[in-house]
Amino acid sequence: MEIPRLTWSDDDDTRSEVTRALDEAGCCVVEAAAPAAAMDAIHDELAGFDTVGSVGASEFEGFTTRRTGAPLPRSATFRALAMHPAVVTAGDHVLGHATGWRFSAAEYIQIGPGETAQRLHRDQWKYDMLNFPVEVELNGMWAVTDFTDKNGATRIAPGSHRHGNTDVPAVSDTIAAEMPKGSLLLYTGTVYHGGGANSTEGIRCGLSLQHAVSWLTQSTNQFLECPPEAVADWPDDLLRFIGYAKAGNGLGYWRDSEDPLAAVHPDREFPKGWATVRPD
Repeated sequence: MEIPRLTWSDDDDTRSEVTRALDEAGCCVVEAAAPAAAMDAIHDELAGFDTVGSVGASEFEGFTTRRTGAPLPRSATFRALAMHPAVVTAGDHVLGHATGWRFSAAEYIQIGPGETAQRLHRDQWKYDMLNFPVEVELNGMWAVTDFTDKNGATRIAPGSHRHGNTDVPAVSDTIAAEMPKGSLLLYTGTVYHGGGANSTEGIRCGLSLQHAVSWLTQSTNQFLECPPEAVADWPDDLLRFIGYAKAGNGLGYWRDSEDPLAAVHPDREFPKGWATVRPD
């Protein structure tokens, strides 16, 4: 099976292509999802944090791979893309069975020359290796630079979302998600994949995305990365998306049955109550 590919257009036909690809292959590459200039801006905005990024923390994370976190507060350009309609379409389709879903984490990943291939894995393994009966994650990767087979493009096994936790595909069953700058790779949390080896002299830059049903713990603590005093000028829909919202029936409320958004905007009135699903 090949990785489904499409060119982004903000219309119903393209959205249907995205959802069909995720159903059939568990993944797809969306080309022209954002301008190349936006990718350059993200790169420039995050470059100043290279010195604090994690390098060589483990073999799995990559000994010549730099991982820089917290791109939301550090990159205004990424904030504008976080709720890209392709992401929202995919998330609603894959995770819409839950009361809600939300942003879980993002990481700027720079695979350096000489990096070896990452072992194949499923992202949802972070949740105690459980075999959930439903999809619980919808993830992605922005190509901040061109992704090629030789420079470390993510290797992905289309159709492996139907496998179990012990049915790990062979590397020969994976395909390099080659894509030009500004493309977006989308895949479910059950798809087997891994970062590719970089045999070039250049650096492959990608912005990894994670989203999960709202009753699961987010991969990174958004309330430390994006505290109330730092996000007061962010749009409400983005704040809800990153977690300033009730996460389900009796989940995610604040203090005296308050809306979490009241922590960001104490001067505004929000309805109280922790029940989001009422039997009546």
